[in-house]
Amino acid sequence: MNYAEPLDKNQHSIDGGVPASLTGANSGVAIDPTHLVLQLANGACRPVWPHNIVRTNTIFDVIHARHLRTAWSDKHAAYDIINGNDPDSQPSNGPGTNVDDFFAPEINSDLSAANVALIASLGLHSTEPNPVTDPTCPGANCGSDFTSSIDGVEYYDGIKVQAILNEIGGLDHTGKRRVGTPAILGMNFQSVSVGQKLKIGGYQDPIGTPSANLANTIAFVDRSIGQMVEQLRDQRLTEKTVIIVSAKHGQSPIDRSKRVALDDGAVIAAPIGANFAFDIADDGVLIWLKDNSGTKTAQAVAALDSFAGDTGIVEWLSGPLLSLPYQDPAHDSRTPDIIGVARVGVIFTGGSKIAEHGGFNEDDTHVALVVSHPDLDAETVHTAVTTAQIAPTILKLLGLDPNELEAVRLENTAVLPDFN
Repeated sequence: MNYAEPLDKNQHSIDGGVPASLTGANSGVAIDPTHLVLQLANGACRPVWPHNIVRTNTIFDVIHARHLRTAWSDKHAAYDIINGNDPDSQPSNGPGTNVDDFFAPEINSDLSAANVALIASLGLHSTEPNPVTDPTCPGANCGSDFTSSIDGVEYYDGIKVQAILNEIGGLDHTGKRRVGTPAILGMNFQSVSVGQKLKIGGYQDPIGTPSANLANTIAFVDRSIGQMVEQLRDQRLTEKTVIIVSAKHGQSPIDRSKRVALDDGAVIAAPIGANFAFDIADDGVLIWLKDNSGTKTAQAVAALDSFAGDTGIVEWLSGPLLSLPYQDPAHDSRTPDIIGVARVGVIFTGGSKIAEHGGFNEDDTHVALVVSHPDLDAETVHTAVTTAQIAPTILKLLGLDPNELEAVRLENTAVLPDFN
């Protein structure tokens, strides 16, 4: 399943091909059901919406069930997934409804004058200036998307920043309807990620000194969070709000001199041969086979190990090595049959990007986590934590039981230190 921008009715348009996805309360309407995988249920095939894929509820489910307003802004309509899977309340034939205000302009739409004009025509705004100087084509980035330039991605993120400012002010994301400030709201920034990956960005040295373009994106995010804090202050909400800043992932390698770009089609799919089904390869590799019965998985690993060229992989996880930390692919088709742990610096790309994510290396998995409130004394917590602990902590801060999250019960996830 490839649940990202390909789900849009039209991924070239920033509204996903559906203007109401940006002016209404649910960007999930941009998802084209014919682009979804199908599942056999009661003798009939039906589309599987992103929120149906999750096997547990989410914090948006728990909070919404308490009749508290929820809001989130992200980069694809496919982030409908955050609604979570609650068969008792969530539709099986349409977008989820646990996020009262779900706003998701398509980041992989065209960086074009047409999309900038569309944002304006819908009455939406960005906190950053128009990145398109030529009305017929955005210069060197003509035909590319909002992730192809620093100005483009900051303008894109600025649309979501303005949405958050509106929501803090008690309006919906468009700024046109008064609905009250949500109990939970937030957004995904893409600017730093793009600044880390573009050839004109990245880091200057192995200790992480940002290049000028990456520093620009960091300053933009810092400025944007400052605007949110100022809006909270103007609305007299500072004392009532906890701000959490973290990341889904880092990027590897920080030391760009270690970059090695490989073609996964040539070094992963080709050695496996006819039994290869699908892979996701960024700076790690997840591999699915057409047939994983008997010794077929071991045969695929042996073929990869005997490949004469460089696969970029230092360890293959399969069999017991894979089924101990993950679900067993013999019984769960969502789990890859083989996972490849790449050496530091290896990325699978045919383009010019200098870093990627999705792997197991320190640059990928060690991310920032900041929790801020006026009553909290400044300190650095040296206890090892994971981003999975953020969700139960949010519920605890809202006076709700973290154990209402099914994943917390399944995995015994603790709240963050000092919030017990």
